[in-house]
Amino acid sequence: VGAAMGVGMVLGPGVAGWLAARALPLPFFVAAGLSSLAFLLILILLPESLPLEQRQKHKLARGPDLRAMRAALSGAMGLLFALAFLLSFGLTNFEAIFGLYALERYGYGPKEVGLSLTLIGLVAAGVQGGLTGPLTRRWGEAKVIRGALLLSALGFAAMTLARSDLALMLTITLFILGNSLLRPALAALISLRAERGQGQALGLNNAFMSLGRIVGPTWAGFAYDLHYNLPYLSGAASMLLGLALSTREDLQQAPQPAQQPTAAEPDWGL
Repeated sequence: VGAAMGVGMVLGPGVAGWLAARALPLPFFVAAGLSSLAFLLILILLPESLPLEQRQKHKLARGPDLRAMRAALSGAMGLLFALAFLLSFGLTNFEAIFGLYALERYGYGPKEVGLSLTLIGLVAAGVQGGLTGPLTRRWGEAKVIRGALLLSALGFAAMTLARSDLALMLTITLFILGNSLLRPALAALISLRAERGQGQALGLNNAFMSLGRIVGPTWAGFAYDLHYNLPYLSGAASMLLGLALSTREDLQQAPQPAQQPTAAEPDWGL
């Protein structure tokens, strides 16, 4: 899944840069059309994942189980959700102001920014398609997460020191290498450690990542006004904070297989 998204990241920014050079709003209209196409394909082709016998008999959706959510936020799971927030916060510190940063420091226009993001997509697709599985099988998710956080922090900090196009591309590659390993390893560990209801656990993971995508760009825009390097330095700090959290003892234990929902014990319904 990560590799497939990486392929989209390879094609999307390059095409968007080419379109924006012709008309600045054009990439948004093309993205709207592609999103509509995806909606129709999902509606028509995607099968229901929940077996018939496990579906709720009534049509009204249940509200969230707040007591279960509070329990899920404690202990090691709460720590993993904090890591999800820091991952998203750090990544959006990079994404939110990269166009402005590249323009101010390197004179990049839409086409150059698009090509840079294409490089990011290539690295992400290669890492998630070829490295994530072998590395997690050999070292386990927790060790991969720690190594990925360290690489991301180093890449963030090194970007502020780049003085040429080549140096910038190398430091971006280092950052994306770590970030691409981090996302699937973290999601896998959350799924493995979910004691009840992988749906709820992964839903909370997405919620914390969405929260990071709210706070990250807001902070990045404010920090960029203070100094163009500050968003990337704060992104490096968030990765180092995540690294410190990931060394806690409760993450060193081997994860237990998640309990799958049954007809008698349905998923959390979020």
